[in-house]
Amino acid sequence: MDLLRRILVTTAALLAVGASPAAATAAAADSHVISLSQTGLQPLDGGYERVNGVVRGVVSGSEKVRGLPAAGLEYTTEYELIRPVTLPHGRLLVEAENRGSPLLLNAVSPGTAASGPPSGATYPASVSRFLRTERMSYARVQWQTGLSAGVPQTAQGVGEVIVRDFGRSLAHNYSRRSLIGVSQGAFFVDTFLDEGFNALPGGGRAYDQALTVDGNGNWMAINQRAGTGAQDPYLRPDGRPLAYARMLRRPRTDPLLVDVANYTDFYRLRAGLTSAAPALPQGVRRYDWPSPHQSFAPEVVFGLLGCNGGTPVPLSPLRNGPYLRGLLRAMGRGRLPASRRFALGRAPAAAPGFNALPGVDVRVPRTSHGQPVGGVRFPEVELPLGRLTPVSLSPSVTTGSLAVCGNSGGFAPFSPATITSRYSRAQYLRRYDRALDPLVRGGYVQQADRAAMLTAAAADYDSAVAGEDRPKTGPAQPDAPEPGT
Repeated sequence: MDLLRRILVTTAALLAVGASPAAATAAAADSHVISLSQTGLQPLDGGYERVNGVVRGVVSGSEKVRGLPAAGLEYTTEYELIRPVTLPHGRLLVEAENRGSPLLLNAVSPGTAASGPPSGATYPASVSRFLRTERMSYARVQWQTGLSAGVPQTAQGVGEVIVRDFGRSLAHNYSRRSLIGVSQGAFFVDTFLDEGFNALPGGGRAYDQALTVDGNGNWMAINQRAGTGAQDPYLRPDGRPLAYARMLRRPRTDPLLVDVANYTDFYRLRAGLTSAAPALPQGVRRYDWPSPHQSFAPEVVFGLLGCNGGTPVPLSPLRNGPYLRGLLRAMGRGRLPASRRFALGRAPAAAPGFNALPGVDVRVPRTSHGQPVGGVRFPEVELPLGRLTPVSLSPSVTTGSLAVCGNSGGFAPFSPATITSRYSRAQYLRRYDRALDPLVRGGYVQQADRAAMLTAAAADYDSAVAGEDRPKTGPAQPDAPEPGT
């Protein structure tokens, strides 16, 4: 099984100690990228190309990186860049990769399921289509110890310097740059902002926008936030998410922060703690989606991961890929839709499907007829074929990088008789189409995704009426991270 192989390879890489970087001979006056050496080139659709290679740079001994030698250090790490062959290059999306893989790029590029470092990842020529339509470019650079040759185990904050200086090194072609992370990558972006690395040493900001999908203020102990404990590129089990005002306290260099919370994030990642205030701080947009944090095949969820005690249940079929593409489009055009947050209610009683925080009121979305109240109104919530329960599979915990059962959500399908009594197939699709109207007008989804969404809705209806209530995810999609996110 290819997915299982990638999980095991990734896990092994995480347990490995990163290669020691070349020692700098003297303290550097300023951190900087020395060179971007190209080692690969791939032509892509629509006049785009993909280049990959090696970044060589210097980290000054004056950086606020715990464990950094006083003399600083030199590093090498891999990067890739997907860009138009001719100018203008447009907005640059820089992904803080997740365990060495480009999850954002997979999510917005149907048919793409790349994994691994830039030197080993493979892409179809069509990977550039969304970027070309939106006049964007894409890049990623390795930042994580054990995956990047340049980030030592004892000074993991070097990865933050790498991501900052990589963005700065591309500023001559890209005046508009967005830093984006999905799940573990989003935890990195939260940490990057909180620890002040968006501020360039000579003044200005590295990125003018940041998008965190399933970040919700969660942080990782890779640098200053590790305190005196071990550094680890993952969550602390008892870590409390940071308030937006805590992360964004440098007005001159902070980016616009766009944060997405999926439904299960309120149960595993305590997303309610960053959305409890009546109003969001200036410079923050928040979008709550009823979809799960991730969607995997049942054999992964109940077999490999052993969720729900290994007992299969139907899985949430909601897809969020179209909403992510709509959000990136809005960010690129500078016309973000209004924030949409769930209406929060009391925390549930202690249960295996809820990751409580002792002494803290971790609120979760209110529900009506088995659907969350508020948030971005997916048609699947307005026209349900079942209830989104249990919200988060057990054990919903953050005790380790592979303890991710709580990222998946369950589904209690209605009977075929109940569904057909509510709407015929034609009625369902007409109402689904009408439910898309305000989402398209509001900028939450693109008109270009409408036909594919209706096709998927028809398949969902047919499956439900046929009584196919076996554990499942929605139609095959590249919208979800790898296990272990």
